[in-house]
Amino acid sequence: MASDKKTIGITRANAAALTELESAGRFGSELDAAKFAMAFAIRSGIRQGSTEGAETKWNVGSVDPDGSVRSLVEALCPDVAEPYRLAEHLMNEGIIMLKNSLTGGADLYDVMFPAKQAS
Repeated sequence: MASDKKTIGITRANAAALTELESAGRFGSELDAAKFAMAFAIRSGIRQGSTEGAETKWNVGSVDPDGSVRSLVEALCPDVAEPYRLAEHLMNEGIIMLKNSLTGGADLYDVMFPAKQAS
């Protein structure tokens, strides 16, 4: 873990989507939106990867003051060597997924809990 990230970043392409999530009143801050995006990516089954080109946004101490994000990532992905690098990836992937899912005025609730389709 000595080589793990000390800062969490968002790609330039995701920065506008993150700002839009926050400014639409869906979240209290961009960090809240990014953490929700991380949860959305986890719920969608993403468990590995890294994001290239992420520009520094937050210090790890601001994102995870009590270590709960690191603990969550380590619990879900016990083989991960760099939990904050994966958390950054999950945030970025989740932002992309939310941006794509929220087009056309979709609600966050509907995105998280899509109606069961009749079989």
